[in-house]
Amino acid sequence: MERYELSILDVYGEPAEELKRNLSTLFGTRAGAQPADREFGISWECLDEIPEAAESLFFLEATRKVERYEPRVNIHDIVFEQKEGRLTPHIYFKGKEEL
Repeated sequence: MERYELSILDVYGEPAEELKRNLSTLFGTRAGAQPADREFGISWECLDEIPEAAESLFFLEATRKVERYEPRVNIHDIVFEQKEGRLTPHIYFKGKEEL
């Protein structure tokens, strides 16, 4: 899973840009790569599993990390696209009411 696509629903303007930047950093960082916070980022261990299991494990990992590192949004949906042996998650977020 080398690529991902992020979409933020129902949040616009500068807050949406900031959220997308923060989420891009989170999803673009491999867990364990940040010396100050080894939990930051997404674990790629799920990629060793069959596609169906990988999707479930990725969803759980993404949900846990978004709750911890970007609590202003919730994951609304993740749609996985399999193409030429690659799994690409399309992740849709919704802002929480306090935004």
